[in-house]
This record gives sequence, structure tokens and C-alpha cells, in this order.
Amino acid sequence: MARTIDKVEVIVTTGSIAVVLLIGLGVFVVLRRGLRPIEAMAGQADRITAGDLTDLTGLTDRVTPDHPRSEVGRLGAALNGMLARIETSLHEREASQEQMRRFFADASHELRTPLASLRANAELYQQGALRSTDEVDEVMDRIVLETRRMGRLVDDMLRLARLGQHPGRSAGPVDVTAVVAGCAERARIADPERAWRVRVDAGLGTVGDEELLRRAVDNLLMNVIVHTPAGTIGTITATTTGDRVAIEVSDDGPGVPPEALPHIFERFYRAGSQGTRGSGLGLAIAAEIAAAHGGTAEAARAFPRGLRIRLSLPDYASPRRIRTAAAASSTSA
Repeated sequence: MARTIDKVEVIVTTGSIAVVLLIGLGVFVVLRRGLRPIEAMAGQADRITAGDLTDLTGLTDRVTPDHPRSEVGRLGAALNGMLARIETSLHEREASQEQMRRFFADASHELRTPLASLRANAELYQQGALRSTDEVDEVMDRIVLETRRMGRLVDDMLRLARLGQHPGRSAGPVDVTAVVAGCAERARIADPERAWRVRVDAGLGTVGDEELLRRAVDNLLMNVIVHTPAGTIGTITATTTGDRVAIEVSDDGPGVPPEALPHIFERFYRAGSQGTRGSGLGLAIAAEIAAAHGGTAEAARAFPRGLRIRLSLPDYASPRRIRTAAAASSTSA
């Protein structure tokens, strides 16, 4: 009897130990499995903290808890969202830095030519190479022309920078009919030898900065004056198409190659046989102004030849719509 009791005690004790071990092993396995996503999150956070931001693509797929509705699952979802936002912000920062580097490189290239001309003319005067008053006057005229060119270039660059920083700083009702008609009249005065065809509908209106919109239209017209040969006919139209005001400037000049059209609104880009003139910022400024007013800028080949550029702006022709849109723009600003 005693021997039987001893055997039972041994069996119970052994079984209890085995059960405890099995339970402990099971708990360990479950905990390890449950903590694996947390370890992955901690490792990812450690790499980010250490500055390992070189490979953020697909981070949202690296933390995948088995039970998304559990506490660990919600933590993983939150971390995935944070990593996605970090990835997006990094891509935006890299794109912004690349755009800034390209802008400064282009600006440096554009400023190099007038600066070299100024330096050369100044050295001619300093070295006493100018023997007559006429030569001195000629050099001074060249210096004045180059300084004016640099001044226009710097002004355009500042205008682009301000448009990027304060796209909607001024918002009020704008009489588009009067703006386009005034720009067309100035173009006639600036280039009286050129034939201009003007068709501007009455009662066109939008909301925005009148001076900026005037500058945008002036740039389109100046593009025709500067980049097309004498005798080219310029056409100016302003109409409504649905809920948009369309301002279109076209010419029957040589136009630009088809491969140049996608780049025509890029800063410092110049195309065509007349492309060595101008700073290459006029159309870029016009496109930025249109975008700042909730519009678009498009370029296409004119028929049968030439270039056609269209600015499309929101149409707020009626006084009530103008007041409503102006109040909404002021509130959002």
C-alpha cells in the first residue's frame, strides 16, 4: 500500500513538473510570437533614431501584426502611419531640394553671362584701352544694358520666390476684360509694326491679384514680341468656357518643336530659333500666377503654325459670385 502511494506521488509530481514545463514553454512561445511585431517596431524605431533613413520604401509592409484589432495591432498601425508620413515628407524634401539646386544652378548660369560682360567692359576702362570718348560711351551703354538685364532677371527670380511663399496673399474682384484689353493696348504701343488681333468678351471676371494677372498676360504678349520675327501676327482672345475664363495668346510664327512643349513653362527654359533672347522666366511666371489663382497654363502648337498659350482661371463674372469667392479666399488666407 505504501509502495503504491509512493508511485502515485512520483507520477503526480512528475506529471505536475511536466505540465508546468509545458505551460511555461507554451507561454514562452505565445509571448515570443506576440512580442515579435513589437521587436520589429522597436528595431525599426532604433534604425530611424540612429539616422538610417536611406531605405524607407515599403516600411508600411514591414510591421504586420497577426491581429490588427489587438493592442499590438493598433500600435503597429500607428507606427505604419508614422513611417508612411516620414517617407512622404522625405520624398517631398528631396524633391524640394533638387528643385532648389536646379534653380540656383540655372540662376548662376544666367547671371554668369552679364557679369562676365560687366567685368570685361570694366577692365577695358580700367586698363586704359578706351582711347576716345565714343569708345567710353559705347562701353558705358553696354554696361547699362547688362545691368538692366541683370535687374530684370533678379526681379523675375524674386517674383517667382514670392509666388511660391505667398500664392494667395491678395484676393479681390478682378475685371479680366479690362486687364486683357489694357495689356493688348500696351502690346500695340510696344510693337506698333506688328499686327494684333484682339477679341475680348465683355463682363469677364475672376478673383485674385489684379497686378499679378496683368503681369501674366503681359508676359504672354512679350513672349510673342521677343521670340517671333517681325511680321508675325499676334492674336489675343479672352472668353468663357463653362465655369472658366480662358485667356489665349497665339501667333503664326515658327513656333517651337513638339518635344519642347512639355518644358516651355520650366524656369530658364528657352526654345526655338529666337530662344537666345529673354531670361526664360516669363512663361514660368505666367504659369505660377495662374496656379496661384486656381488656374492652369497650357501650351500647344497653333494651326497651321505658331504657338498657342492658354491661361485658364476660375470664372466669377457675376458680382455676387465675386464677393463670395473673395470672402472665401480672404478667410482661407
